[in-house]
Amino acid sequence: MRTAVWIILRREYLTRVTTGAFWVATVAFPIVIMVGAVLPSVIAERSKVSSNRPILVVDRIGDFYPVLEAALGDTDQGRRLPMELVTSEKGSDGDVTSRLIRRAELGEIQGFVVVDASATTSDGAAVYFARNPSNVVMNERLSSIVRGAIMRYRLLRAGVPKDQIAAVSQRTRIEVRKATSDPKKQTSDSAGLFVTFGLVLGMYISLSMYGTQILRGVLEEKGSRIVEILMSSVNATELMIGKVLGVGAVGLTQVCLWSICAFVLTGPGIIIAFSIAPDRVPRLSGMAAVFLPVYFCLGYLLFATIFAAIGSMFNSEEEAQQLVVLAQVLIAAPMFFFLPVLSNPSGPLATTLSFVPFLSPTLMYLRVVTETPPMWQVALSLFLMVVSIAAFLWLAAKIYRVGILMYGKRPTVPEVVRWLRCTSV
Repeated sequence: MRTAVWIILRREYLTRVTTGAFWVATVAFPIVIMVGAVLPSVIAERSKVSSNRPILVVDRIGDFYPVLEAALGDTDQGRRLPMELVTSEKGSDGDVTSRLIRRAELGEIQGFVVVDASATTSDGAAVYFARNPSNVVMNERLSSIVRGAIMRYRLLRAGVPKDQIAAVSQRTRIEVRKATSDPKKQTSDSAGLFVTFGLVLGMYISLSMYGTQILRGVLEEKGSRIVEILMSSVNATELMIGKVLGVGAVGLTQVCLWSICAFVLTGPGIIIAFSIAPDRVPRLSGMAAVFLPVYFCLGYLLFATIFAAIGSMFNSEEEAQQLVVLAQVLIAAPMFFFLPVLSNPSGPLATTLSFVPFLSPTLMYLRVVTETPPMWQVALSLFLMVVSIAAFLWLAAKIYRVGILMYGKRPTVPEVVRWLRCTSV
């Protein structure tokens, strides 16, 4: 069996790695990622022309704008906001508002803020008429500045000296630290959390992508009748294991090439950042680094056998689409529980879900990274995954042995049950 599996594995690996499509995809993926990372900055730079249009301030109190100017000068966000006091608009409040709305509609200004006496009361509000109210970043930045200015204005009205207002209104910084007796591990690593999310998302994308490759490979062999020749020399279990491991080796090669590319591109920047501010560099614990390949490989084996079984049951990818969608839902299911597990990694919901084999590769790994669970829970999840892989491998081999030679019609549920009753795999 070992020789047959190795031959099939080698064939699957070389057949895919030597194709132009493999190298195109390998080269194109980092380029797409780089473009996706740089393009938003380019777009933001080109959009500065429109963002430089002024935001007018209608000061109906009379002495509020000087306080707002002081608030603008004290913050970096405020210095980037081109705000101007309305001085040339004459007429009633309604006329002024109508004329400024018209200017905003014509694109002459980004919008205007109306501040009256009621805005300085506890239940009052300043009103911002925005040309683009969906610009959440700008709206939040403006709201923060105006809120700070109104607070300063209230302090001035209450008799607080100007030289004390800056100290009184200064925001207090809160440091979040992990509750552990090891001082080295107390530093909160928010950046590391984003890295973890990226790794979990990468696991999802990889499992989905390479599982689909196995499905298509099985369908191609079935459609070309090559599988009939192969089945005369090896049994269904050997053929399926070789195919699963061969495609897995292709995926591992691709991931390694992408990792090398990422290290070459980001390595110098990470080294410089670590030398300047080592506390700000994203880091993963030793357990997180060890268990990432473990859970990734087990998750791949589990879903790969499912995709292989689905491919053997149908004659085309269109026919298999319904079951493929179900498998994709199982892969994506952990993403729906990401936030509940992240908010309470040791809670009953997170603990229970992390033992489910379909969810363990991502949810248990997320628990390992955020708040390391007891080792018996990690060991139990690994054991359940291994048992599930063996069970699905056995069931998939039964379906594969019969389904791979079935042509011309879709199998019904009773037929699949009869396939599972076959004793030989």
